[in-house]
Amino acid sequence: VWRFDFVFDDGPAIQDNAALAAGDWWRAAFGTVHTPLANRPLACLSLVVDAWLFGPGPFGPHVGNLLLHLANSALLFALVRATLLAPNLAARFDRGRATRFATVLAMLWAVHPLGTDAVAYATQRSTLLFSGALLLALLATVRASTSARPLGWRGLAVAAMAAGMASKEDMIVGPLLVVLFDRAFLAPSWRAVSARWGFHLGMAATWLVLVFCIANGPANPTVGYATGSRVTAWYWLLTQAGVVVHYVRLVLWPYPLRGAYDWDIVRELGAAFVPGLGVLALLGLALWCWRARPWWGWLGALFFLLLAPTSTVLPIVTEILAERRMYLPMLAVLVPVVFGVDRLLGRAGAGWLGGLLALAATVWLTAATRSHAATYAGEATFWQAAYDTNDVTNDSFLSAQILSNHGAMLFQQGRLDEAHALFERSMRCENPTPVERRQYAVSLQQRGRSAEAIALLDQVVKENPEYAEGFGSLGTCLAMEQAKDPKGDPAADPRLQRAEVLLRRAVELAPDDVAFLNTLGCVLKARGRWAEAEPCFHRATDLSTERIEPFFNRAEALERVGRGAEIGPMFDALLAARPMDVELRLRLVQFDLRANNPAKAMLRLREVLRIEPGHAQAAAALKELQARVGR
Repeated sequence: VWRFDFVFDDGPAIQDNAALAAGDWWRAAFGTVHTPLANRPLACLSLVVDAWLFGPGPFGPHVGNLLLHLANSALLFALVRATLLAPNLAARFDRGRATRFATVLAMLWAVHPLGTDAVAYATQRSTLLFSGALLLALLATVRASTSARPLGWRGLAVAAMAAGMASKEDMIVGPLLVVLFDRAFLAPSWRAVSARWGFHLGMAATWLVLVFCIANGPANPTVGYATGSRVTAWYWLLTQAGVVVHYVRLVLWPYPLRGAYDWDIVRELGAAFVPGLGVLALLGLALWCWRARPWWGWLGALFFLLLAPTSTVLPIVTEILAERRMYLPMLAVLVPVVFGVDRLLGRAGAGWLGGLLALAATVWLTAATRSHAATYAGEATFWQAAYDTNDVTNDSFLSAQILSNHGAMLFQQGRLDEAHALFERSMRCENPTPVERRQYAVSLQQRGRSAEAIALLDQVVKENPEYAEGFGSLGTCLAMEQAKDPKGDPAADPRLQRAEVLLRRAVELAPDDVAFLNTLGCVLKARGRWAEAEPCFHRATDLSTERIEPFFNRAEALERVGRGAEIGPMFDALLAARPMDVELRLRLVQFDLRANNPAKAMLRLREVLRIEPGHAQAAAALKELQARVGR
């Protein structure tokens, strides 16, 4: 995963998060604009540490996620082993069997493909942190029960719980899981649990950390029943019945896995009847186990309580199903499976076969994980996989995102008609976001329907005054419309006047966006304000060498403002950054010829032929130039 790029919400959460880029983790968590990392200060702090250690970009967050997952796997091993040797289970497991069981379970969990979403998707640093914090809190709770000095272990457990609260809101169930864990594995009765009231009161006090995080951060517009895609609590329960059954199935048979799910809201009891019975059966089994075998009942509590925030209490209608939500809850399925196989083979006198089965399962799960993880390599693979593995027929909120993002990939590949068809379909989905509407508008403009594109973008920026891409795209549309149909003096053209205002707002909101800076410079250039245009191009060239157009625009501006001496060093630096770029050298040939410098143009053509000896265009141009200058 360390070679992967950012995908999905990684853009607003990490890549385009100005506060994180500045190292201000506090403002990233408690700023005025909601991002997927808002209200989660520890997750933000950890990403700032990544940037400090590894530099900006996706490498640090991906390596950090991988290391956290490995640490969580080690914590799980230690927790399972200690729990099997804890007071309530000590008579059932000796040290050797406990170690073997913990090893197999941690190994299978570590490589299970259902955990891929939490590890390969950089923004899910919050899931990894809160999960690790919960595992550490439980492990410290076990250690305290057997330690001669339990206070230190209990202090560690409370600190870990507080850290989890600062990582993700799902940790709200953590104190409940700890008190149930105490009764299931450590204490002989509830009376014994109540004797440790100070410890559990400390655990409950960590809820104050969560209250602080939620109260001081921006409101999450994607959570609740009154979001853009409105549902009732009843509809949400009907929908989640099928989701929960799907989660359980994916633990046992992890196929097909998807980074994004086009899952529709269920509004009729009949469609949820069978999966609903399955969920009720699982819940009933968990309650029965709690009375007869509390340790099995605790696994049921782990499953239902960790899923409760998203599957019952706080609906996220923009993402009905997400595989990362099963990162820890999958243990409620894996533990009984591993235990059942171990028990069955032990009774059959074939315990040796268990090791072979565990190894075979690990190899199979590893292969499945490797295949699934590859879809997170970048935006193109992520949305291609989402489009291929979903029917995309529900017209749901996420349908619009899948269609539009896949369309954006096609648009970049030049498959404009296919892309436009997907953009149009996304507009028929439920509550398309400003992103989908902007992408559709850009496609309309490209097809010559500028009036429709401008009207749609006008609506987008009016409703979303902090959306930089909306302002940038609208300004670009107006500039392109003026270029196609110039009327009168460009300096006084109202389209360019408004385009300048819009693009300045886009640059204010996204100061490092090379495209907006370049387009703003082009608008100023068209209005004859070269001295103002040059700094825009200069900033764009400083930010990136990926796009060469700002460099040529800046060269033209430098000539106009009498600073032509800066052009050569600028292009020399660009060539050093792109030593094998043939197209750049061919563009520079044209630039040299306009500057009446055929000798330099021939030198560049020879460089092209050195890189690509069979380049016909360069060979023909060189031959023509040599004939023109007489050698």
